[in-house]
Amino acid sequence: MDSERLSARLKQPGHDRTFETSEANFIQAARNCLDPNKYEVVASPSDLVRIFEQLDGGRALGVQPEAAIISKANGRRFFVEVKKQGDRGNAEERACKHHTVQFYKTLAALYPGYGFHPYVTVFCESLATNPRYTSKFKYLYEPDHYFLWKGYDRDGLCTYLNERCSTWLDG
Repeated sequence: MDSERLSARLKQPGHDRTFETSEANFIQAARNCLDPNKYEVVASPSDLVRIFEQLDGGRALGVQPEAAIISKANGRRFFVEVKKQGDRGNAEERACKHHTVQFYKTLAALYPGYGFHPYVTVFCESLATNPRYTSKFKYLYEPDHYFLWKGYDRDGLCTYLNERCSTWLDG
């Protein structure tokens, strides 16, 4: 689509802010799911905001996931990206950047000795149910590094988060 047609659209990219509800739902659910004596759920952690080279002028280049889940016993952590969309869009493609070989290496250098990639993606709404998206995920993401949060099912999310904490953070 050319720039003139894009500019003429009434609904521009960025106008849809409904993802904020999905992100807030995740933070609340994670805090309710995980034992607060064992884990801290940090919304919008700044750990990764400056992980890439700086541009002239020092602008931060990095990523800011929706949450970090941190073990209070040992400080180990993993990050959670929440992606939501309807039946159209490219949120699943944008999520792939957190699951590339080089990003794995980047986080492995920042968090040596973890033995796992400390970044997961939680897919909501159509991304969790539409086969157009879900059928590709097993080819794009490592097992246990994504979760299909169908219908914002709290029990399913709790099981997933507790398994990740047990396997990755408590070990």
